[in-house]
Amino acid sequence: MKVLASVYACSPYDGSERAVGWNWIRQLDNFHQITALTSHVYQKDIEDYLSKHPGELKNTTFVYVAVPHTISFWHVGYRGERLYYMMWQKQALKVARELIKTEKFDLVHHITYVTCVLPTYIHRLGLPFLYGPVSGGENTPAVIGYPMSTKDKVVETIRSASQIFFKATPNFAKTMKRATLIVVTTDETKAIIPARYQEKVRTFQSIGLNSDMFYPEPAPKGNTVPQFLMAGRMLYWKGYELGIAAFVKALERGCHAELTILGDTENNPGYETHREKLKAMCGNYLGKEIKFVSRVEHAKMKQFYDGFDVLLNCSLRDSGCFVVMEAMSRALPIIVVNTGGPKVNTTPDSALKIEPDVLEKMIEKTTEAIITLAQDKEKREKMGRAGRTHGLETFTLEARTEQMNKFYREVLELYK
Repeated sequence: MKVLASVYACSPYDGSERAVGWNWIRQLDNFHQITALTSHVYQKDIEDYLSKHPGELKNTTFVYVAVPHTISFWHVGYRGERLYYMMWQKQALKVARELIKTEKFDLVHHITYVTCVLPTYIHRLGLPFLYGPVSGGENTPAVIGYPMSTKDKVVETIRSASQIFFKATPNFAKTMKRATLIVVTTDETKAIIPARYQEKVRTFQSIGLNSDMFYPEPAPKGNTVPQFLMAGRMLYWKGYELGIAAFVKALERGCHAELTILGDTENNPGYETHREKLKAMCGNYLGKEIKFVSRVEHAKMKQFYDGFDVLLNCSLRDSGCFVVMEAMSRALPIIVVNTGGPKVNTTPDSALKIEPDVLEKMIEKTTEAIITLAQDKEKREKMGRAGRTHGLETFTLEARTEQMNKFYREVLELYK
């Protein structure tokens, strides 16, 4: 197929949204002719990479789109990023309209940003339109009453207000109406799509793993004391308070286990302060049963995962969550809060899922899950195998791309 892709963020040298955009283009290039509209910000990265890896992308043409400097001179780094993104989308539409005058595309695909609470205008082209995968409906469940600073509460309030605002805009309604197929990353995002469009909504994650993450197959664990891992950035919504409170409770009940917390503060003073508060929660267990690690090189993460028996992930509103997928690829059983990306990516036979509830109840249920897995090696191993098998079938970039190709075919069928 000839595909016109809107990929605002796309870089082979970065993570997050930039990596999502690049990985999709790299995979889809094997099957389709792609014209990728991306921000001029990533031109240097893309051209440098392609000069070093000639022939890697055989069927993709990048079109670098820039907002005129006279109206975007204030945009430096990520300052005013959301406003600039909206302006870029308008400019990308102008470029796309010129392209379709001379080229015939089979469909249009919005890839990044992976959010439905910021606008895209590419639906105005009047072509078969695949929207997503997109996120944006995830919030910290209010029922939990999770401890947050005033600043964090403001962030959550602004996030919720943004969802309400963008959902009420005419462009959101038009995007939903004109999309031939809407692909969302989580059940929470699916819930904010208007009811009359639910029949064309599919749930599917936007992120995947390279196949080599699964190999070599993990060796049997040899830890005499079960090793638990929590990992991720030191953000309030990652749920570290929940995980630590539950683990301390398990230790107080005589559970023999150890917890390592891998939390990158990214030299952010706010994250540093958060980590110190978390350390204080550990009490006399700090430096003994509970240890903190600041950073592990990405190239060594596979070996790092293999040193653990269980992943404890208490993220409260993650739309994806690489760490859960990576841990499953290394045959670790998972304890997760049953929301967002972890809810979608885990199965009942690979994870013990904690339903959102009042915080005290969640701590108790998480404590019970920790004790259960700490005491039952056979259960850990069985869950780990099930998780790895599920990951091989669904997490690899190859498996994700195969599903995306099915969505492409479905779009054309629905558009007839």
